[in-house]
Amino acid sequence: MVKGRTTARPNEIAFRVGNTLIMTLVSIVTFYPFIYMLMLSFSGGDTFGRILLWPSGFTTVAYQIMINKLKFMDGMAVSAARSLLGPVLTIFIIYMGAYALSHQRLVFHKFFSRFVVFAMYFSAGLLPVYMNISNLRLSGTFWVYIIPYLVNVFELILIRTFIEDLPASLEESALIDGANELQVAFRIVFPLCLPVLAAVVLFEFVTQWNMYTDTLLYNAHKPEFFTLQYMLSNYLAKQLSFSPTDFVSKAQQQSLSMNSLRMAMTVVVCFPVVVVYPFLQKYFVKGILVGSIKG
Repeated sequence: MVKGRTTARPNEIAFRVGNTLIMTLVSIVTFYPFIYMLMLSFSGGDTFGRILLWPSGFTTVAYQIMINKLKFMDGMAVSAARSLLGPVLTIFIIYMGAYALSHQRLVFHKFFSRFVVFAMYFSAGLLPVYMNISNLRLSGTFWVYIIPYLVNVFELILIRTFIEDLPASLEESALIDGANELQVAFRIVFPLCLPVLAAVVLFEFVTQWNMYTDTLLYNAHKPEFFTLQYMLSNYLAKQLSFSPTDFVSKAQQQSLSMNSLRMAMTVVVCFPVVVVYPFLQKYFVKGILVGSIKG
């Protein structure tokens, strides 16, 4: 006997239709601000507040001003340098600490483990940190973006937990075969830690790319060390005041809107994270779930 197809019940159909409509609305609300921001950056005239699905009077004047007049690309170079160099150095430092703390044979293991956890929950505060960085002569230098962020305790604990979950026999067999600790750490354990290390690199990249408060505190008097985010925050706060007549001809003024210039800056700031994050999102989940499931 051949069974016929079971027809969906009315309540199931209503649920599916309602679920589809709700998810469609959520998608529109989520993605349209990015579409609007991009379309407005290429629009001419004052189109702010209008619903845009394509540029109104297509023009690239806003991007030309941003690149040629505002030196926004110099800020991108600083942001890119700190976002690439910072995560690499941070991984190198915290991986060695995590590897050492993952072994019970470490001298004063309990003390160092508790000290690290204590440092994660308690900090000295803004003023002592500012005084310490000033005394170290990091203010007014590029290294103020790198050295204070070399150790992230939360990420160190993530890596340590991942290493602790690896089979101890891997390290023991390598040591028996004559490998030393450095060889075990970087030739045996390090390749196995790539998933959690990728998650940490992504954490650090997003953090470094989005930072602007350290520029405000330590490098506000050094324009050559301004980051993209700091330049954008200054402009949005109208601390950098200028008018279209400062940069473009009268013929170009009719096709330029200050809102378009703001959106062009915002597009450049958001673009790297928007491009990188969807492809590496799975590593965020892996990083959060490290150590949560025990075999």
